[in-house]
Amino acid sequence: MGRYGYRVVDADGHVVEPPELWERFLEPPYRDWRPRLVADNRGVPRYLIDGWFWTTPAGPGVGHPGGTEGGARTQTYTGGSDPAARLADMDLEGIDIAVLFATVTMGPAAGVLPSRDPGFEAALCRAYNSWVAEYTRADPQRLKAVAVLPTRNIPEAVKELARCVEGLGFVGAEIPTNSEGRRYPGDPHFHPIYEEAQRLGVPIFIHPHAGGQVDYVGRERFDNFFHGHMVAFPFEAMVAVMSVVTEGVLERFPRLTIGALESGVGWVPYWFERMDEHYERLSGLVPNLKRAPSDWARSPNLVFSCDPDEETLAMVLGWLGDERVMYASDYPHWDAKTPDTVKILASRTDLSEDQKRKVLGEHAARVFRLP
Repeated sequence: MGRYGYRVVDADGHVVEPPELWERFLEPPYRDWRPRLVADNRGVPRYLIDGWFWTTPAGPGVGHPGGTEGGARTQTYTGGSDPAARLADMDLEGIDIAVLFATVTMGPAAGVLPSRDPGFEAALCRAYNSWVAEYTRADPQRLKAVAVLPTRNIPEAVKELARCVEGLGFVGAEIPTNSEGRRYPGDPHFHPIYEEAQRLGVPIFIHPHAGGQVDYVGRERFDNFFHGHMVAFPFEAMVAVMSVVTEGVLERFPRLTIGALESGVGWVPYWFERMDEHYERLSGLVPNLKRAPSDWARSPNLVFSCDPDEETLAMVLGWLGDERVMYASDYPHWDAKTPDTVKILASRTDLSEDQKRKVLGEHAARVFRLP
């Protein structure tokens, strides 16, 4: 039980991949290709991966102007790479269990590396997954990992999902909002991943990305990080969720849970209302969708993470239901409100005690099948 009187499960905290990860875990023949932390021509630290920078410099692609350190506040919170420091920060925050998502590796997972070598992308994902498994061993009861999967190499993705869940004890997997800038998660391309996740009984989470080479809606239109980051997360989540719902993924895989992370939930009622309206008039264009989209929004198959300070959260819970939304800290990223994220949500006066209990931990424990 956390310091505020609730069992708190952080449904979307992040680790920050250290350079030694790739030296230790990236297998031959790709070890010489490993990502390296370098300074760009302005002295800003960035990862160099297969010829592109993460985060990208200012300009088209709108990388974080502070590079790796600015994007993930690695100087302030070292727990992204050091599990002992992470556990101390969790105690300070009031978090009982943290579910861990990648930071850098989502770029290669989206199939956008210049070499377009699917073997390299798969090797990077395997290296990351092996490292984060080791990270969780500092406290396996409190640190839970989800796998990163190479979405351009589906056979390897399926194999890696099974290795991570059955061999390493992972509690789910994350995929980007799109693969190669052209395939959204409703595409049959992803079906083998969903089939395996359903077999394994673990959720799949769609996580937006900005600041690398991952494509997102409107990316080519912006040269300012403010604008690009504003657009990337909610718009990509909206398109990805629309793709999953209208392409019938949840009907085809009825025991699968899919989540949309790090985009807030204020958009959910509007977006599903708009989908319902289109379904009433244009259902013939989405033959794989057999019921109103808003039915899926309120079903156990689809879940969302929230920001603790969203002003519209109470309204969304009233529309969506208390058991569809999970708290997330986004630790240790630049826009996370660490160390006050739990405090902010626990102190709200517009939510009932039952709603706080469900959002802060009960729902996430059920989704991730935590004891």
